Amino acid sequence: MLSAGIAVAALGTGCLAFAGAAQADPQPVTFQLKDLVLQPGESDRPLSPGSVFGIADGTWVFAVSAKPLTDAGASLQLPAGVSVHVNTRYESSPCAPVAGTAGVYTCDATPPNIFSSPLIDVADTVPDGTVAYYGVAFVPKGGSVTDAVAKVKTAGSGPAGGPASEGAAKVTVETREHVARNTVKVTAPDLPAGKSVTQQVTVHAVDPGKLQLHFNSAEGQPTWPYFPTPIGVKVTEATASPAGSCNHVTSELNSPTTIIWCDLPAGDTTVSYTLAAQPELVSWKVDVRAEYQILTWGAGNPEAHGAFAFLGTTPAPTITPTPTPTPTDPATSPAPTSPAPSATGTPTSTPTPTPTGSPAATTSAPVVTGTTGNTTGTTTSGTLASTGVDGLAPVVGGGLALVAGGAATLAALRRRRGSHS
Repeated sequence: MLSAGIAVAALGTGCLAFAGAAQADPQPVTFQLKDLVLQPGESDRPLSPGSVFGIADGTWVFAVSAKPLTDAGASLQLPAGVSVHVNTRYESSPCAPVAGTAGVYTCDATPPNIFSSPLIDVADTVPDGTVAYYGVAFVPKGGSVTDAVAKVKTAGSGPAGGPASEGAAKVTVETREHVARNTVKVTAPDLPAGKSVTQQVTVHAVDPGKLQLHFNSAEGQPTWPYFPTPIGVKVTEATASPAGSCNHVTSELNSPTTIIWCDLPAGDTTVSYTLAAQPELVSWKVDVRAEYQILTWGAGNPEAHGAFAFLGTTPAPTITPTPTPTPTDPATSPAPTSPAPSATGTPTSTPTPTPTGSPAATTSAPVVTGTTGNTTGTTTSGTLASTGVDGLAPVVGGGLALVAGGAATLAALRRRRGSHS
């Protein structure tokens, strides 16, 4: 027992020493900022870094100005119609303006809430091309926020690029008319089974941006089988010329994500990508959507669609439409008539007619026809072969016939008993 106690004590001491060593040498916090593109009328857009590396436990310091942040002694002012605020409408904000220093804000960062930042608004009247500049510095817990306030005003003087403990970026205002000057065109030839084909997207870019390509089943086709069920087509290559860079997923074309994405500069660019099909391929009509992302938030980015086909070895699946029953108008339906009495005076047993649109009571179980896509890619959900309004019609029709026949039999028995008494 003593040995066990000593072992536990040693283990506990080791854990404490390890924890102490980890706290003595924390990973420095670095981050990356990104340029933002907003439209007139946007509001409450955060200025937080896009990526943070390390444990951000401390204080963010932000500076926002109408001019590049390169002069520590400059007065920070915003362009007309652009404003910055801290969000206090719904809860207490971790951010606050720095007293005595216009255009500078601090925000507390405590894991896991490490992306707190002031918010920027753009009025409807702000003209196209208006630019604001913002800088960010991080101060770990125990560091000097005062020094960071002076330092962030020159954040634009440092080199741009990789992660750093301080950095600068800009906010550009672009109208819808400006964004629409960027154009996209898709050229998508068909893809035969067992072959490869090169398709292209041409981009006329007034602004640098990111091209994203998505593939899906074309309108009128069943939904694609859900990933990871294979469909037999992958992207093998994607390039941009004369400038730009592209990447693509290595999984099948039905992956629920962006399949190809390219960072493109301003100018005219052609993005070429190759699709390769397996020898066994289901015929399919495909829609490719190319979106050139310029705006940081919201809709309005230019996009284009292209349609092409998998020329497969298996016929394309079809969708069998479900027939819609025709409603009956009571005002025009003939009134039911009672059956005429028989010659012997005994009423004739007349079974209740099967309701219109319902199968007879002896109709076999409905047969499912047609196929549509689902998680397995080969479901048997479709249209019932029965012409009934719903699955209950055979049961209801048979029940009514049984009840009517039983009632007639009882009535006949009572009359026979009366004739013998």
